[in-house]
Amino acid sequence: MLDNAQAQKKLDPTVGLSLDAGPNASKRLVELRVQFPLQVGYAYEGEIGRAVAQHAQAQDQLDKVRLAAQGEWTGLQQDLTNAAGRLQGYEALILPRARKVAEQAELAYTKGAIPLVDLLDARRTLRASLLEALTVQTEFAKAATAWQLRSRP
Repeated sequence: MLDNAQAQKKLDPTVGLSLDAGPNASKRLVELRVQFPLQVGYAYEGEIGRAVAQHAQAQDQLDKVRLAAQGEWTGLQQDLTNAAGRLQGYEALILPRARKVAEQAELAYTKGAIPLVDLLDARRTLRASLLEALTVQTEFAKAATAWQLRSRP
């Protein structure tokens, strides 16, 4: 649009040729026209200024969109990294410890070392840990899917 506005400053001469034939074949008129626009005191400053302003506005919008896209990209990377770290922590530390505690509670109960309430509490803790691990796996799957969908061209 800026180029179109600046192109208006150039002089565009118009050349025309016409042939008029009257009802009599003996009268024919040949006409040659040349037109030059006179740009005296007007150089399309308004149109050029508007085009420059629109170009600058479009560039600002492009910069904002690029910045927002970069922020979203960084957020996706951070979400994926956090979800992966949390999942690894559950799989490597929390679930094995909860299972071990539950197994020890089962053994202790069978030998009469702890009451039934403590055994039930250990089972409840294991079940809560397993449910939380499922939640963490779901969060990781969502983050990985979002990453894959947005990282493809």
